[in-house]
Amino acid sequence: MKKTKLPLLISALLLAGLGPVFAASPAPVYDFLADLGAAPAWEIAVSTPTAAADDRAYEKPRCKPSDAILPGKTFSPRVSDERRVRAINDLLARIAVCTPMPYDNDGNVHSKPHNGLPAKPSGYYLEYTLIVPNRPTGAKPEPVVIGGVTYMTGAVLSPRGPERLMIGDHREVYYTPDHYTTFVYLDIVR
Repeated sequence: MKKTKLPLLISALLLAGLGPVFAASPAPVYDFLADLGAAPAWEIAVSTPTAAADDRAYEKPRCKPSDAILPGKTFSPRVSDERRVRAINDLLARIAVCTPMPYDNDGNVHSKPHNGLPAKPSGYYLEYTLIVPNRPTGAKPEPVVIGGVTYMTGAVLSPRGPERLMIGDHREVYYTPDHYTTFVYLDIVR
């Protein structure tokens, strides 16, 4: 329940176009206002419905600069695709100094547990979109070799694509090529 001041509630009703309805139906409104008069300091409790699990907004904490994720010389295991190395380093450099990101979802708390991503408390992982050059919407899956192991990316079905970096505790880097099916820990080699 939220507490709302009466003048704000009335202003909101008028702005929402409920002014004529408000004025045209005096009996229910007066009964309602009489109940409001009993509330201390003109505050009333207004019930707000909670969003369904699928429609919830994810928490987006304030960015914290982090030297721990500044790009280094390479990664361990080694990422063989230079386009991805450049894209990962660019994204890490931007995250490390809190540069604004292109998508609203970047920097959100990732709270869903996934196989391959170590279980941690909510708020530990923040999600970021990894945009790889020459992977436009509609691009097919492609192989990525990391540490001698070949992983397949997902198809690019939207502008954000399937590839993400999960940053744990502002210091751990996990790469997912296929939208949370596979996670590869990338240690930054300095």
